[in-house]
Amino acid sequence: MRTIQILLQLVNSITANPSILPLLPWEDIRLCLLMELEYRDHLYTREQIKHRNALFLELIAETRQYASLGDAEAVVFRLQQMVFTLQTLPESEHTKRLSEQANFDHACLNHYKNNTIVILGDSHVNFFSGNEELSFLPIGQDINVCLDNSPYPFTSLHLGPCLAYSSNRYNTTFSFREKLEYLCQNFIKAKARIVCCLGEIDIRVHVFKQAALQNRSYQDIVDDILAQYFAFLLRLQGLGYQVSCWGPVASQSEACPVDPRFPRNGTEIQRNMATAYFNQELSLFCQQNSMPFLSIFQELVTPDYHTLDQYYSPDHCHLGQAALPLALPQWQKLL
Repeated sequence: MRTIQILLQLVNSITANPSILPLLPWEDIRLCLLMELEYRDHLYTREQIKHRNALFLELIAETRQYASLGDAEAVVFRLQQMVFTLQTLPESEHTKRLSEQANFDHACLNHYKNNTIVILGDSHVNFFSGNEELSFLPIGQDINVCLDNSPYPFTSLHLGPCLAYSSNRYNTTFSFREKLEYLCQNFIKAKARIVCCLGEIDIRVHVFKQAALQNRSYQDIVDDILAQYFAFLLRLQGLGYQVSCWGPVASQSEACPVDPRFPRNGTEIQRNMATAYFNQELSLFCQQNSMPFLSIFQELVTPDYHTLDQYYSPDHCHLGQAALPLALPQWQKLL
């Protein structure tokens, strides 16, 4: 740990030359300690974090006071106390695997015990979890489960910012297919109900970018994406799962400042027109292959394809729980 090394260097320097006490960078020391502690925050409750930080800040203030008095011995003793305490705190890297395994076990047990419906896909699975904002808990393999805050029997699995276009391929940026195979072998029960939730990122980021690059219509680009998505859905159904689809939601409003986390290409109206076409074709495919299709897209846009932002979470990209009344009639197809 870098902070411990810094503190030990300070101890050695003060011991060798007490005259440096007035030169100690206390604000830098405080920030180093708080950053070191923040790295472990996920291991503690809020109250524990508050109490832990208060103790360290008190120790820093006391050390700084002794430094102002020129008491090198007292300063060294308290710096050594900080080192000892940091060494006894659990390290994030050592506990990460245990935390992931605990999250995995809890979610998997709930899925098997309660026969939950698996919501599988990108970050839009969070809507099914009952949480207003993204609520991911790591379960290993760069997969997250959403914190369960819903009365409905859903297990929401986030496989990363994955694309419908790459859902049926190996060796893609976010390894969607490899992650899914891991889940099928280790998490999802046989013949489980699975709702696939992909496509919003394809439309928001890639459709109009590729349409311009390839000099093709957005419908052609959406057709290319859907061809890959259809192959994936049929393969998943062929494994014996009860597959259904959640249609992509309306795209982020142009009134929202561009967030680097959620890049977008094309106008709001263009993206929503592409989403309407995507959902139309996906609905037809699902009907032809006995897969329930769920969507509230039409309720999320005005007649001229502007997004109704009141249904979205504070990030203006993902649905908020205000959209729940719209979704419940669709969910009844599964419950």
